[in-house]
Amino acid sequence: MLTFSLLVWGEDYFRFYAPTGGVYMNASFEQDETVQVDITVEHEGVAISDWFMALSTGNSGDYTTRIVEQGSYSLDYQVYIESPPSTSVMMAPPQSLTVDNVITSTDFSAVAATVEQVSFTIYFYLESGQFSASGDYTDTLTLTLYEGDYSDSGTHVEADSTDIVIYGRMAELIDIYADRESDISYMDLTTDSTDKLIATVYERSNSNLGYEVTIRSTNMAADSTATSPFMDHESSADRLEYSLTYDSVAVTGWSSGSALITDSSGITSPEWLSKELDLSYTGDPDLASGEYEDILTVIITAK
Repeated sequence: MLTFSLLVWGEDYFRFYAPTGGVYMNASFEQDETVQVDITVEHEGVAISDWFMALSTGNSGDYTTRIVEQGSYSLDYQVYIESPPSTSVMMAPPQSLTVDNVITSTDFSAVAATVEQVSFTIYFYLESGQFSASGDYTDTLTLTLYEGDYSDSGTHVEADSTDIVIYGRMAELIDIYADRESDISYMDLTTDSTDKLIATVYERSNSNLGYEVTIRSTNMAADSTATSPFMDHESSADRLEYSLTYDSVAVTGWSSGSALITDSSGITSPEWLSKELDLSYTGDPDLASGEYEDILTVIITAK
């Protein structure tokens, strides 16, 4: 009598399931972003003694850094096989590969009569401190499952492959502040003053359509007949007109007490732009004694 032990399966499987809908990362100037992505490998049938998963370069063309792009703007990111901070960058052939560059294991080294599934994690990392245009950035990476020894290119046989779209979202960041000069409350209005520095203004914007900065004179906005900004006496009708320059350019085009002083179609680069606000006037010795005041408000808006 003969006894046979039979192990039968319908088909050999060796493939993976990649994330549907892409990988989404939120870019922030203030903090890093790490997104964990699980890839499930499915195996049934013959033993796979050597295998690995690899990932292409994408837009950047090399592994020094990967980039998501929006037109001429880009953000750096990287993909690791372990949680960052890490030097284990995920790569692909024909790059010379080590165990630090691929996902691999011994999980499928035995014959599998039924389907087995094992999940592996890769880490997408977008570092903080990048100041780039607001909006959506993209990259496309090819994830490939190989049979063979990662360190021996002659053994590589592609088993499965898919493209993964990477999305980076940079929030809009619009900001402005000023360092006021300490002595502007003690100006002598009876003598001339030319290009007196009254404040240094710092602009920051990453609006992808650009931004504008306007300056508003409180006194001029309240007087529809005024053609120039002026300092108003605290109790009498006396006033003294003055002029401004911003970043060495005369402030003109006043309307309803406001004037446009920055009109940019891009982002600020470096992160902050510093610009001097200077004041000039012709002194009047016949002015009534006392205090004179105007309030200037600087406003930044995205286009």
